[in-house]
Amino acid sequence: MILACQGICKSFGEKEILKDASFHIEEREKVALIGNNGAGKTTLLRIIMEEFSADSGNVILAKDKRMGYLAQYQDIYGQRTIYEELLTTKQHILDMEERMRSIELEMKHVQGEELEQLMNTYTRLTHEFELENGYAYKSELTGILKGLGFGEEDFEKPIETLSGGQKTRVALGKLLISRPDILLLDEPTNYLDVQHIEWLKRYLQEYENAFILISHDIPFLNSVINLIYHMENQRLDRYVGDYDKFQEVYAVKKAQLEAAYKRQQQEIAELEDFVARNKARVSTRNMAMSRQKKLDKMEVIELAKEKPKPEFNFLEARTPGKY
Repeated sequence: MILACQGICKSFGEKEILKDASFHIEEREKVALIGNNGAGKTTLLRIIMEEFSADSGNVILAKDKRMGYLAQYQDIYGQRTIYEELLTTKQHILDMEERMRSIELEMKHVQGEELEQLMNTYTRLTHEFELENGYAYKSELTGILKGLGFGEEDFEKPIETLSGGQKTRVALGKLLISRPDILLLDEPTNYLDVQHIEWLKRYLQEYENAFILISHDIPFLNSVINLIYHMENQRLDRYVGDYDKFQEVYAVKKAQLEAAYKRQQQEIAELEDFVARNKARVSTRNMAMSRQKKLDKMEVIELAKEKPKPEFNFLEARTPGKY
């Protein structure tokens, strides 16, 4: 288990958003968080990131694991350029590289035991540098920036001159290149055109760590996820497979629930009618009380409230460069 939420409850004023919501994510699971608008998807991610506090419940992140979060609207400040902003994620590699260059100079002026110690340190650093992809980090940065729709002519643009959509793409690039143990992505395709959505799809297909994804782009979801948590009636239900598989299973489950609801409503009506007719009669009062107790103990089936619009729509093709 890499991440778990246990019994999360959250209300805003009189409106209950989450009620005893629980789930867990294992390493390398590719998860979609779906539900109607207003179901609480973004709220849950913000609770996980401690931007909101839950009214009750716990969020548990496994020891030594890192999370990365992309909000729908991301703002970045500072005097850096686009390229420099992404380069901040590689500071540990830059520090290592600087130390290696320093040792190379030192080794020219020492000998004996001191030289041997420097050579051992250098060997350890170069091995670590290689494991961190240090020899290819520049091409990695360039590849991610181009994949997210930035041309080389954009790399030197100051962050402060960018639009909101461009800043969100820069923030997404920083997350992808830092490779956290679990990504939380809230509508990551919002500011990408079709070509760059395809690039992100391939990237997430090959991503070795876990992620939780909120998206209304069904083809995109189907191509990258293998597990769904569906938010409905303030709760979470787990479905294995892609969105198409979820629709199949959910349709059967919904039909069964509706049938059970109708049976229960008929039983409730019959019990209430019996109680109303017999509670005042001495001869049948005990039977009426027994049925009332049954009513009081009954766990009433709830159906999801119908929405005037469908949960998801296929997205129209976007014009390259529009965002």
